[in-house]
Amino acid sequence: MLASARVQGSRMRILVADDHPIICVALGEMLRVAFPSTLEGVDTVVDSDALLAHLASDAACDLIVLDLFMPGAVGSIPLLERVVALRPGLRVVTYSGANQPMLAQQALSAGAKAFVSKASGPEIALQAVRAVLAGQVFIDPRIDLDAARKHPWHTLTPGERGVIVALASGHHLHGIALDSDRSYKTVTAHKYNALRKLQLDSKTDLKHYLSQIGLGYLLGSY
Repeated sequence: MLASARVQGSRMRILVADDHPIICVALGEMLRVAFPSTLEGVDTVVDSDALLAHLASDAACDLIVLDLFMPGAVGSIPLLERVVALRPGLRVVTYSGANQPMLAQQALSAGAKAFVSKASGPEIALQAVRAVLAGQVFIDPRIDLDAARKHPWHTLTPGERGVIVALASGHHLHGIALDSDRSYKTVTAHKYNALRKLQLDSKTDLKHYLSQIGLGYLLGSY
């Protein structure tokens, strides 16, 4: 049954998706205490494969507290996108060990209603759950979303972003030009224009850079 239909009822089920048992136990107990009359139960999964199988089934789920980085075939923003595709309208609270503002921004764009850093503790996650159930969007106070909006990555053209991601994935300029049916000159111009906008030099480890700013999930797809 769709989450949007169930949350309006008197009882709800929450799914905690996290590979750390202590987090599942702690959050589960806090949720039971916080919603004693409206919580039907708390289910848990410990990897992305089990999560997607759970959501693909008829199992009831009104809200999910989601660790973006669990064992399994898919993770990060692509995992969130799969979750949203399987259960449109499902309320998603991302609860991640990563706290990059750009990752939070991407999570919200992909359909999450909240982003919480695990460094903030389960109490903040519980605040996020309350806010999301009330129809609000919640951002962890330690996350500077304004910094994400102002990041120079957003000044890059699609072509420039594609070249940076391809280079970070281990491809070379000649190969990128051939694969994308562009000239070597055009691809090279994209590279150096992007580096200039990002204030990086040609020796920058682009794979590390993208991971640092929360866009590591883009690697391997361009």
